[in-house]
Amino acid sequence: MKAISQALPKSIEMALTSNICSNHAKPVGMMIIEGVEICPACELAKENAAFAKSMSDQILAQESKKKKNTLYYKSIFADETLRNASFGKFFAESEEEVKNKDLAIQAFKHYKGAKVFTTLLQGDTGVGKSHLAMSILRNLNEKMDVECVFISVREMMTKIRDSFDNKESKYTQLYFVDMLSRVDFLCLDDLGAETGAIDTRKTATNFTLEVLTAIFEARQNKSTIITSNLSRKQMEDMYDKKLISRSFKNIAVIKFDNIRDKRIVAFDLTQEV
Repeated sequence: MKAISQALPKSIEMALTSNICSNHAKPVGMMIIEGVEICPACELAKENAAFAKSMSDQILAQESKKKKNTLYYKSIFADETLRNASFGKFFAESEEEVKNKDLAIQAFKHYKGAKVFTTLLQGDTGVGKSHLAMSILRNLNEKMDVECVFISVREMMTKIRDSFDNKESKYTQLYFVDMLSRVDFLCLDDLGAETGAIDTRKTATNFTLEVLTAIFEARQNKSTIITSNLSRKQMEDMYDKKLISRSFKNIAVIKFDNIRDKRIVAFDLTQEV
């Protein structure tokens, strides 16, 4: 960085004075620049401090942007339309849907208020569980300085298994366990679907249990959102009862009991071709 005297335009009048600045261990002579007496060393220190703060602000802004981008660039969706899910796009058609949407909004508010708990959105396929889960994450991502990610459990396990034979794949077990343990807010979408058809007699493989155990145990002091077709009893039977008990010790349940599959749209065959 140039000295102040070198950086100033030649037209600016300046002169040394007999006064000494008392802010330094070694004597520094004061200067008069445009009629104002200043210490060149103090002015240079101010410039350096301003430059350092500017650089620090840029680094913090880049880190914040990086965290914000995690939700959109690191999430794994089974249904890509969920990327644009929001509370505004969740059209409540029944009293139960209105209630569940309100509960999801309340969950977001509690998370924003620094409460730590698990939200379980539970019900049949296609009733809007994943849409509301992503809506919670999206609001947290936009309104807080946090890192969020949405992960389809089935897609995650498929990618991990594919990485066994593809050494170029980044989607290893370590990759997912590290990221899902690190983020502030995580949604595990469709828990249980990775075993195939939902059946209370099915149990998770040892490998699936190993991956989920590592994630759940690392997140015991962090908030997690889970969507599933399974009841808690079915989860305990499918996975490990102690693991589910520890992970769900502080849980809010949003249950979908009487909502139709919103993905199914009736097609009118009588309409003109």
